[in-house]
Amino acid sequence: MLLSPDEIARRIQHRHRPGWSVWYGRSTGQYWALAPGLRTLHGMFGAATPEALDAAITTFETLSPSSQPAIPMLWIIKSDDCGVR
Repeated sequence: MLLSPDEIARRIQHRHRPGWSVWYGRSTGQYWALAPGLRTLHGMFGAATPEALDAAITTFETLSPSSQPAIPMLWIIKSDDCGVR
């Protein structure tokens, strides 16, 4: 049985630290994540595949202290993907 993009996003969210928001953007066709404690564009990640998003979240968690996420050094998001001009 194939999983829906929404179910895949839920599974990615539950694989990581509490507080991550992960979803599939139907209009963009990409997977998105918003880091816990950093609810700005600095904590937002986007990727074309679930594997790429999972890797970005893992890297962010590895490089960030567990209590207070840092601003990510690597952006996987382009401003035009989220409507920012």
